[in-house]
Amino acid sequence: MVKPLILFLSFLLSAFLCSCQQPLQKTSTCDCSNSRVRDSLVEKYLDNLVERVSYNTPNWQTVCDSVIAICPNVAAAYQLKAIPFIKYGDFAKAFPLEDKAVELDPNQFTSYRGFLKCIFTKDYEGAIIDFQNAEKLVPNGYEMDHTFFFYEGLCNLELTHYADAEKNFKKDIYIQTGGDTTKTIHYNSLFYLGVLYYEMKNYSLAKEYLLKCLAIYEQHPDANYYLAMVYKKMKDFNLEKKYLAVSKKAFEDKYDLVEDNIVYANYPHQVTLYEVEQAMKEPK
Repeated sequence: MVKPLILFLSFLLSAFLCSCQQPLQKTSTCDCSNSRVRDSLVEKYLDNLVERVSYNTPNWQTVCDSVIAICPNVAAAYQLKAIPFIKYGDFAKAFPLEDKAVELDPNQFTSYRGFLKCIFTKDYEGAIIDFQNAEKLVPNGYEMDHTFFFYEGLCNLELTHYADAEKNFKKDIYIQTGGDTTKTIHYNSLFYLGVLYYEMKNYSLAKEYLLKCLAIYEQHPDANYYLAMVYKKMKDFNLEKKYLAVSKKAFEDKYDLVEDNIVYANYPHQVTLYEVEQAMKEPK
């Protein structure tokens, strides 16, 4: 049973006040300007919150609201409070919270907001601005296992700014490898570079990068589909048929892009089993 907010807040506040490392005055409050105080709140109540409380229950909001009531400048509380709204697609409620998190801690949350704009709301122009700002704050940084340049590349790909997307994806790969060609590159970096060249009608390079992707992750359903489309453009219909069949089997076996939040939002240029099956029906 969910505890009433007032009782939970009273308990949380009193417990935290007892741990503050400063003398309590008659009307004692914690010094929220002290980063150690804020970090202590995050450590005690927000770290690993997802392992302790389901975001589908009111308890999630109760914890976040209680932390905000104690110290309204804890950025992570706003970011976590927004998560259920993001999952449910209520972006009108989510983004004011995300904006507050960025205002309070731009180094940590600017790139996360850019990720949400890129993947969830398809605000590609806004996402590019966020990732460019994030790059200034945290050079060569990562968000959700990818460099900032990877997401900027996705945005430019969707905006058909192909030259910019190519620069972004090449920079993404360079950050991953440091120029060492023996290092493994994330398969979706290779996949999207292949898709980009496909859209640019450079089918030779599209094939090269899609095959590199499949050398790492051979069941990648989307890469197999786009490779089939490349062979279709090259009029190699036997290989088109082969890779469409591999893509269909991968979808049926529940393989996918293997990206965070893919159950909540479609990634750019992501395909479906229906599209594969329709392509298989087209006369050659």
